[in-house]
Amino acid sequence: MSRAPGSWQRRVAKGALLIGALVVGGVVARAYPRDVVLRYDLGTSHRSLVEVQLSYAGDDGEVAGVSFREPGGMPEQLDHRVELSPGHYRVAATLFDGEGAARRVERPFDVPSEGVIRIDLGVGR
Repeated sequence: MSRAPGSWQRRVAKGALLIGALVVGGVVARAYPRDVVLRYDLGTSHRSLVEVQLSYAGDDGEVAGVSFREPGGMPEQLDHRVELSPGHYRVAATLFDGEGAARRVERPFDVPSEGVIRIDLGVGR
């Protein structure tokens, strides 16, 4: 059984190209932004809060932010879905009560994490 000269080299080259594409694709997929669910525990004083402002910062500065308002008081837990690339982040939460007083809390977190990322804002604890 005779094969044309160089045919095994072409198969090896195609295999190497396929393996290289899979490796590069895996690296790119890990760096690609993904939806992350963060669950904030507001604590026992959650009913006295009327607004929560969240600001997410990575190594390059602020990357996202959101504000939640509930004039009748915030729920004990607050969920937020945000698109972030894998890495280390800090969330700065500003919590406003019904009297107009504000409290700022900062917490670190890492992406990716499996499932929901829980962050305790320590209000009323």
